[in-house]
Amino acid sequence: MRCSVAEDADETVLGFQSLKLARKGNIYDVTPGWGIIGTHIRPEAARRGVGRALFSATLEAAKAAGLQHIDASIAADNPEGLAYYQAMGFETYRTPDGLICKRYSL
Repeated sequence: MRCSVAEDADETVLGFQSLKLARKGNIYDVTPGWGIIGTHIRPEAARRGVGRALFSATLEAAKAAGLQHIDASIAADNPEGLAYYQAMGFETYRTPDGLICKRYSL
C-alpha cells in the first residue's frame, strides 16, 4: 500500500514506515482487511518529529484505501515502540505471547 521514507538534508535515511493490507492467514494474525504498520526510526533521529511525519503520510494512505483499522504488533520489551504508537493514538487490543498489539481506528 505505502512505504514512506524520511531523510535529512544530506539524504541520510532517518526512518521509514510501511503500511500493508492484512490478508487471510497473515503471519501477524491481524483481521483481514485491516492495515498492518511497521516503523523504524534511527536512534539519533528520535524525538525530532520523524515518526509523527511518517505517520501523517501513512494515515493519508490508510484513509485513501478506506481502511477502518491499523494494527501495530510491538514486542512487549520495546518501550520506545510502545510509547510511539501510544502517542500516535493507538490503543492496546490484544496481547499474544511476547507482543502488545495496538489498534488505530480511523
